[in-house]
Amino acid sequence: MFPLKLILRVLPWVLLALVALIWTGFLDGFGFDNIQGKKETYQNTILTRIEQIGKLELAEYNFQEVTEIKKVADTIDFRLFKFKVAPDSKAVLISQGNAVGCIDLTKITLSDIQEIKDTLYLKLPKPEICYFKIDLEKSRIYDLQINYLSPDERTQFIEELYQVAEQKIKTAALQTGILTQTNENAQRILKPLFESITGKTVILQARMDTVSIEWDN
Repeated sequence: MFPLKLILRVLPWVLLALVALIWTGFLDGFGFDNIQGKKETYQNTILTRIEQIGKLELAEYNFQEVTEIKKVADTIDFRLFKFKVAPDSKAVLISQGNAVGCIDLTKITLSDIQEIKDTLYLKLPKPEICYFKIDLEKSRIYDLQINYLSPDERTQFIEELYQVAEQKIKTAALQTGILTQTNENAQRILKPLFESITGKTVILQARMDTVSIEWDN
């Protein structure tokens, strides 16, 4: 038999070894591991919020325009004189419409986000015109002269009139600086939003993308 004093000396070490083995098995059984924190936490949070927002409309320009188109009728040349087969067709459209500038936040990727100390640098896609369209309820056609056209030609003539007016809205919006205004509004709106998410100073930068146009008929 072992002396009592020897047992008392060894027992604490045996108990300590058993506790260590049990604790190790407990950790392994539940799959615990020591995982280092990552700086991508802010990035993933921002990307998640960006996906929720999608295309952010930041500027809207409204226009009222007068558009006139004229279709010259076919002419028969008899050398001594010319004879028009039918009168010219024409129409005047007084229209109202709008163009909306936005930034497509879904185009932002992890490579556009950089964290340096307590500052977060975020590259934004270039602003774009999301859509431009005519308000049909607030637009009227005047001086319509298409009596000599066939039904199909009349439909095509009216459609062309509206298309010309719609293109004029897009051109007017670009000329009056809708993309610049969109970018300025992005700075005012997105900077405080992302700073509230991350608790860091956020610097927004422009990314060299191609400006795109999308129709919304």
